[in-house]
Amino acid sequence: MRGVWLQARVALLACAATALMCGVAAAAGQKKVMISTIVEVPQLVETKDGVLKGLAESGFEDGRNIKVEYQTANGNASTQQQIAKKFVGDGADLIIAITTPTAQAMASVTNSVPIVFATVTDPIKAKLIAQFKAPGGNITGVSDAPPLAAQLNLFREIAPNLKKLGFIYNPGLDSSNATLERLREEGTKLGITIVEAAAPTTNEVIPATKKLVGNVDAIYVPNDTTVVAALETVVKVGQETRIPVFTGETRGVDRGAIASVGLDYIEVGRMAGHMAAVILEGAKAGDVDAVVAYQKMPNFVVVVNKSAAAAMGVTLPEAVLKRATRTVN
Repeated sequence: MRGVWLQARVALLACAATALMCGVAAAAGQKKVMISTIVEVPQLVETKDGVLKGLAESGFEDGRNIKVEYQTANGNASTQQQIAKKFVGDGADLIIAITTPTAQAMASVTNSVPIVFATVTDPIKAKLIAQFKAPGGNITGVSDAPPLAAQLNLFREIAPNLKKLGFIYNPGLDSSNATLERLREEGTKLGITIVEAAAPTTNEVIPATKKLVGNVDAIYVPNDTTVVAALETVVKVGQETRIPVFTGETRGVDRGAIASVGLDYIEVGRMAGHMAAVILEGAKAGDVDAVVAYQKMPNFVVVVNKSAAAAMGVTLPEAVLKRATRTVN
């Protein structure tokens, strides 16, 4: 009986040792995927979730064949730089950078670790890549440049007399400068003049907005972190002066803007996740074409706000209401 017990115990220990060795081998085989963003706001959290979804769809799951680490800089640039150095020091096999400042911080500390960016408006102007096709170097990714042509067409449909559109922005942000440049180009095609109002800090958003009153037919708030932080003050001016306020990001509509056409950020992240998987499988980041998300998406998200429209003296056309993805009452 004792011999049988000893045999069973030896077998059990052997199985445990084998399982432990297998676990160590699995952990050793896991590639380190580091993800970071400068700040956590809904669309950026959705982007991160989309990245993980895209990786999983491509066969890469956290805890199985990859080890994912996620950190946010909580809006602090120096913290973001520290995170970048930590990622490289910890031996990241792949870095996924969400937002322009995050991608720039990561790029500043390594030219060898592959970097996939997401939600970067203009990666060329941000000096992350030289071109979209086969960008070279160690960086590629997904631009979340807004679908400006679709946005302007929607704004004109809601405000048929729109000829001058105010643009409030922080001129210190590369992404906002890139949006302004493209908005002017698209506006020219529709006979819409863009009137800019600079707000380098959140405290300067109100004076910048009031400067536009009487000079524009509507106001556009781009996906600019400085201005978006004070969006309610822009909305208040719009209500008091009956000037329609539109935003470049659909969540601004929930906060009082009349309407927006935007991207599905889960899908933006998912695209980046698929890119990351290709690189994990052995491709060089510089050989993987960077893409503009809206050019790859068949449909955009259209959000309108009925009460905001009424408060600014605007009647939403029935055609717009019918095709809205979501309506805020």
